[in-house]
Amino acid sequence: MSETILTPERLVQYAEEGRLTKHALATLLSAEPRRKFRDACTAIERKYTEECTATKDPCLESGCALEGEICLEPVLRAGTAYHKACAAEWATLYADPGNRIDSGTIAEIFVARAN
Repeated sequence: MSETILTPERLVQYAEEGRLTKHALATLLSAEPRRKFRDACTAIERKYTEECTATKDPCLESGCALEGEICLEPVLRAGTAYHKACAAEWATLYADPGNRIDSGTIAEIFVARAN
């Protein structure tokens, strides 16, 4: 196994490329910024849901099953665009070192996922 040093800049780059999930990004933030990040992603998910609802082409024949709620289907269809949108919100928070979890923990998270 080769070791790669993951700098904060490289981590942000991975995120901005849409290569990291909302959950992975949230784990890299301390508690209060994590709440702000999740709220921002929820707003993005709601936007995708509202755009889908506006098309009047529901996933189910009987209509949208989640009226007024967030639907996973439009988020899944958005794919990388969704991850990139959440990453943009995350990067703003992550830019402040006070919002980050300890760097040793970051290394442990990524080593564990690589193995």
